[in-house]
Amino acid sequence: MPRPRIEREYFEDLYARSEDPWGFATSDYEREKYADTLAALGGAHFARGLEVGCSIGVFTERLADLCNELVAVDVSELALARARRRLAERPGVTLEATTFPEEMPHGPFDLVVCSEVLYYLDEDAFGLATACLRAALRSGATVLAVHWRPATRTYPLRGDEVHDRLRAELDLWHAFDGRRDRYRLDRFEGH
Repeated sequence: MPRPRIEREYFEDLYARSEDPWGFATSDYEREKYADTLAALGGAHFARGLEVGCSIGVFTERLADLCNELVAVDVSELALARARRRLAERPGVTLEATTFPEEMPHGPFDLVVCSEVLYYLDEDAFGLATACLRAALRSGATVLAVHWRPATRTYPLRGDEVHDRLRAELDLWHAFDGRRDRYRLDRFEGH
């Protein structure tokens, strides 16, 4: 039986118990993943980016350097409050409380980053997310996905499953495969 989608309450509970539940600001894993994620973009600069699942804004801070405008969304109001504090002085960054993919922010975007977020979705939501990403690619965007690979007890999908399904659905646009032991990174280039 498929696992249900991870809902807003799960994340609010995590952020109520910890300022940084995954160690985004302190983890060597996160630092390495952030560096590889940015490197996978090849030094490109983007007019308008979308970061899905921005959490407390640690990666958002770095990604903003590559975008004139960056819309960063998260389902957790507690996480967004911390991101707002972190990014208060940062021009060009907009933070929004959004349930992706049902509340996809209005584009167009020339960059969409989904970092460690798509495996929280159930089948229906994942299908809708893929449709949103396909639409972005068709309009010329770069889509970058990166996810934790080891198994978890709670997530509906595994990281490799997310990336295998993205490759199957979006292979026409696939441009880069950056597999590591603990995470998988794929870039898709719209045309």
